[in-house]
Order: sequence, then C-alpha cells, then structure tokens
Amino acid sequence: MRILALDIDGTLITSQHVLTEPVRSALIRAQRDYDIRIALASGRPTAALGHLAAALELKTYGGYLLPFNGGKLIAAATGEVLSETVLDADLIPQLYDLTQRYDLNILSYTEDTILSERSDDPYAVKEIDITGMALEVVPDFRALSALKLPKCLAVGPKDKLIPLEAEAKQLLGDRIDAFRSSDFFLELVPKGIDKGAALSRLLELLGLTPEALIAMGDNYNDLGMLRLAGTSVAMGNAPEDIKAVASYVTRTNNEDGVAYALEELVFARS
Repeated sequence: MRILALDIDGTLITSQHVLTEPVRSALIRAQRDYDIRIALASGRPTAALGHLAAALELKTYGGYLLPFNGGKLIAAATGEVLSETVLDADLIPQLYDLTQRYDLNILSYTEDTILSERSDDPYAVKEIDITGMALEVVPDFRALSALKLPKCLAVGPKDKLIPLEAEAKQLLGDRIDAFRSSDFFLELVPKGIDKGAALSRLLELLGLTPEALIAMGDNYNDLGMLRLAGTSVAMGNAPEDIKAVASYVTRTNNEDGVAYALEELVFARS
C-alpha cells in the first residue's frame, strides 16, 4: 500500500476550482488498481473537503482527510478523528492584534462557517469562493479565544503578508508556525502543525515509511510533505523554490498535472 498526499488548491483542482474528469479518473484508477490510498492535505477546513472526498470515493477506498494543514487527521471511511491540535486560547487576541497592525483581516472557522469581523473584505470573499462555506460576522474576533480554533488565516495583499509572516515568527515562533498558502493567505497554526508532520503520524499509524508516500503540491504550505515523501511532485504552476525541493515537476493544475504525474510515476512503472 502507498499513500498519495494531494494538496487541493493549485494542485488537485484547476484555477476555476474544478476537479477535471481526467484527474478524477486517474485517481480512481490509482485507488482501485494500484493499492493507493489518497490523503487530501489542505489548509482548507473540513467542510470544504467533503465534495472532493465524495467525488474521489475516499470512503469506499479508505482515504484520509488532513484539513487545517494537518491540524486534523480524519479517516474518510469512518469519520474517526485520528488526531487534532488547536491553537492555545491566549494566542487568538495576540494574532488578532498583530494582523491589525498591518491593517489585515483575520479569519478562523467553526465546523460549518468562516468567522470574520468584516463582511466586505475581498480577500475573505476569496476564501468563501474557494471553500463554499458561509461567512459568519463576529463582533469581536478576540472573543473567539473561548472556542477551540484549529488555525487562523491572515488575508490580504502579499506585500503586507510577507512582513507579517516575519514578525509572527519572531514574536510567536515558539508557539505557532506561519506560512503562506497563496499570495493572499497566511496560515497561522499551532507549532509543529504542517502537512508533513500529519502525514508522518499517518504513516506511523499505518506501519509505513516515507518511501511509501507520494506527495503533490504547489505552495509553501506543501514543503513539509514534499520533503517527507519518498516521491515528491511539484506542480508546473509552483514557484521555482518549491520546484527545487521536489523530485519531479509535472504539468500545471490547469493541464491535468496530477493525472500526468500518475501516468509517469505510477501507471507506466507498474
């Protein structure tokens, strides 16, 4: 058995958020004929993975969901939560205050909604479009410290997110990890949480080594799993420094890059 870890946005689906039939068919074939289990590893919340898990028949073939950059690990067949990590409550107001210094919006999540103080933020609208989740406006983001939050997401232009990332690491780097998942999203997660760490736990649970892991991704929040995997695949649309980490570079997400990589690395070698 092998595990195929797939990032979603910029990797599995197109820039128009479409799972193409060539990619879907290739992934069904990989599960059905090659004893591969799919792990959807994404910064997205759990609710935003459900339709893709259904399309790829993960419940039937026994795949896994790794939402919140691996902050949660879920067995698709049973819905069992195999591991979960949340932000310490006192971090929420600190992260809020930090983002406000850069005039940036900050989001978090319940199981069903995106939480934000702002209803008209265009970058929050991007997250709504990507996830398909509803926005819940909260009067005071700092009060969300009463909830168990798996991550926060700072949203805004890249020229503000880059210095925010640096300052977040400087001030809170012993308690959180910060990394960009796109030019306008900065992930703020519990320390030690990334896709690579979550996949390492999954491999251990399954009695597998990293050699049994194929990872495909396109951005900085994919670095952990790309470095872990015995076979690492960067998308053709990935930044050059992401491509440099990978053992193989495939076509872009708009050119069925996942299907192309499977053809080259799995189907043609069996």
